[in-house]
Amino acid sequence: MKKFIALVVVLCAVMITSSASAAKGVVVFYGERSNKIIIETDSGHYTCGEVSGLPFRLRRGDEVAGELESTGRHELYNITEDESFYVWISDYWLSKERAWDWLERNS
Repeated sequence: MKKFIALVVVLCAVMITSSASAAKGVVVFYGERSNKIIIETDSGHYTCGEVSGLPFRLRRGDEVAGELESTGRHELYNITEDESFYVWISDYWLSKERAWDWLERNS
């Protein structure tokens, strides 16, 4: 019985950890020439960054998943197109207005 309880605790911890690091969102802007990207997260905030390397397909409306709530280089998964790509996130937890201000400042 103790082993069973320990196993349940470990499985719960793994599920909480993996769900916390794999946020989802929708691409609301992607500039093919500038590689700038703005993603609206499921929490209603906006994440801004620059795609590094060129994904084969990345369009407005694509659903993506990965680490969207910390700065730095992260591998994201494009659920819509079933492919991964890298993005350098420079700002996150922004309002819609602040996300568009970020785009103006960084274009």
